[in-house]
Amino acid sequence: MAWFKTLREFLRIDKTPMCLCMVVSEQEGAEIWIDDKKTPFVTPKAVALPKGPESKITLKLIGHEDHTAYVRSTHTLTYYHCKLQRIPLRLISNEIYHSASV
Repeated sequence: MAWFKTLREFLRIDKTPMCLCMVVSEQEGAEIWIDDKKTPFVTPKAVALPKGPESKITLKLIGHEDHTAYVRSTHTLTYYHCKLQRIPLRLISNEIYHSASV
């Protein structure tokens, strides 16, 4: 996994062919984890992935379930979009509060 400041820098890589992947979630601001490593990026963001092999992308956002996908592309540009599922809120009844205070 490599990060590039400019597209020109991205295209100069000769050792490992890279794919530029646009990662988008309907709930913007999700943390982007690639191959179980946290990146400094949040959605929406274009990230560089190795071209060919499968990469694990995990999106994490407070109040939502983590979303994991495996992305593989043989193209120079690709796109990944998802909708994060909210964690359902549950109300706690007063019975629990009263039993704890006795």
